[in-house]
Amino acid sequence: MEKPVISVIVPVYKAQEYLPDCLASVRAQTFSGWECILVDDGSPDRSGALCDEAAAADSRFSVIHKQNAGVSAARNSGMEAARGDYIVFMDADDALAPCALALALNAAALWPEDLICWRRVRQENELLGADTAPDAAVFAQTRYTEAQSRVYMTTVDGHAVTNKLFDAALIRSAGLQFDPSLAKAEDYVFGGEYLQFFFAARPDAVIRQLEAPLYYWRMNPDSVSNQKARGDRRGSVEWEPEEYRDYARRLAQEYNETRAAMNGWEGMSESDLAPQLRTYLRRFAFAVWAAGQLGETLPADFFTAGPVPELLDLLRRHRFFTPYYLLFRLRLKGLIARCYESEESGRLTLYQRLYTITYYILFACGAKRWQQA
Repeated sequence: MEKPVISVIVPVYKAQEYLPDCLASVRAQTFSGWECILVDDGSPDRSGALCDEAAAADSRFSVIHKQNAGVSAARNSGMEAARGDYIVFMDADDALAPCALALALNAAALWPEDLICWRRVRQENELLGADTAPDAAVFAQTRYTEAQSRVYMTTVDGHAVTNKLFDAALIRSAGLQFDPSLAKAEDYVFGGEYLQFFFAARPDAVIRQLEAPLYYWRMNPDSVSNQKARGDRRGSVEWEPEEYRDYARRLAQEYNETRAAMNGWEGMSESDLAPQLRTYLRRFAFAVWAAGQLGETLPADFFTAGPVPELLDLLRRHRFFTPYYLLFRLRLKGLIARCYESEESGRLTLYQRLYTITYYILFACGAKRWQQA
């Protein structure tokens, strides 16, 4: 087999129901110069056998069988075996649009210095069809500079690794891997580290997010992406205390710098703005929790000036719901901390109760329904 241009890496775990659709979507690509590395992560169902059948039928598929170690270790095994110039990650229960790889490569040819990204969708019928011309220039796009990359990483598609055309040479030269010790957010960490090396090598480049629906993202609770995070929850918050001293002040400074880099929030679409605002308010909830754990006092104007009241006003204006909204409005530091600990530790009883109570209070007090995440 000739050297592939793109290596598609698919970690596989308990995916026998959806894996055939995933493999069919790769096989149906209008661009043929790919390899697909299937990493069977010790799946107890027929997933491994389905992988072997795919490899026997099409030499562009290859299979790695390994003991179960989670999605990070599986992706790392795939990267070690990859031969392509670019790497694309998929989950075994998802699907690509037929034109996905062709369109991504066209974008890379048009803007060779940039990181090419695309939209993920929740409905398979939203994907572009096989007859779509591979012309990335016709699609609307949002560009993020290095200074704005922190904002991109908190958008709906920004934190994912399944919607990006990664430079394989850059990954190897930087020695990048997914961290198997992380119970969750391993993709966010990998993406953030990749961007550091990416912008160090290409300071004038941008993240180029194409409004092209190329990836179908299915929610499967048994997938390799979900099983490690679910299995490792221990009912406590994992953190490094010394890293978060004076965190409320430092987070406020980061917020102001990020907003300035974006020239304010007004230019962001609602689909990107909502997770941005919710994420920042949740991080300020962590700041409240951390201050309590460390015996620190929050800044005197924490609730009355700066990012927190601005976030609350923006959330109210756009009707973006978060259970932390009312707790911050009422300045209930104790409940903010307990709500955060309940959510983060996986002991969700208190969090779920506060979620329900605050949502119905806000709904009863306003004529317009608040948008849930």
